[in-house]
Amino acid sequence: MDLENKHVVIVGGSSGMGLGLAKAALDRGANVTIAGRSQERLDKANKTLDNRARTASFDAGSADAAPSAYSSMGPIDHLVTTAAALTYAPIGEISLEAVEQMLAGKFWGPFFAARFAGPIIREGGSITFFSGLAAYRPGPGTAVVAAVNAGLEGLAKALAVELAPLRVNVLSPGVVETPGWDFMPEADRRAFFDGQAKSLPARYVGTPVDVAEAAFCLMTNRYVTGTVLHVDGGGRLA
Repeated sequence: MDLENKHVVIVGGSSGMGLGLAKAALDRGANVTIAGRSQERLDKANKTLDNRARTASFDAGSADAAPSAYSSMGPIDHLVTTAAALTYAPIGEISLEAVEQMLAGKFWGPFFAARFAGPIIREGGSITFFSGLAAYRPGPGTAVVAAVNAGLEGLAKALAVELAPLRVNVLSPGVVETPGWDFMPEADRRAFFDGQAKSLPARYVGTPVDVAEAAFCLMTNRYVTGTVLHVDGGGRLA
């Protein structure tokens, strides 16, 4: 099964792993819609894609905005949610506003995607959520991130049963070299990635291309559902 002429919707497709996935899907012949809250960011991202994608600006974590946004996209073959606004802080210090933002992007967004887009996904299609390594290797300041990731994986497994034969899976990435790390000075960033690579069994830090290839496996293999695919260089074992 390939992606030629399939409609792939990527919520969070304006940056990072979502944008990398959008490019790779377009290169495979898919019709891609990138979705996010900022039309300006979507337009900027689409320029890097040679304006080959469609865009949809809406708040995926809003029960008011999501139904009409998904219904306006037409039939969907594969839907992927990569959006996340993560805050790392001790449980006693993290603001409730930050917690609500994480829930909106990382849990309610996928929940509403399944609720409102699920019924218009075509036969043989799929939903893929993105969780993360914190669910398996939590550290100080990661309690809420770990909880949201773990909750998302539980949701996906239940939906794989409830929405069958629609397939629902989760991709759990480790550290991935994306522009999201550009807040660090270049020398510090390189040292960080080098240190990460040395600590991983794979001795390698992933790229958006690695993540995209893994996502394609979940999207196109009709014998895979209710599964969490770890793309972390062995980060759970390090």
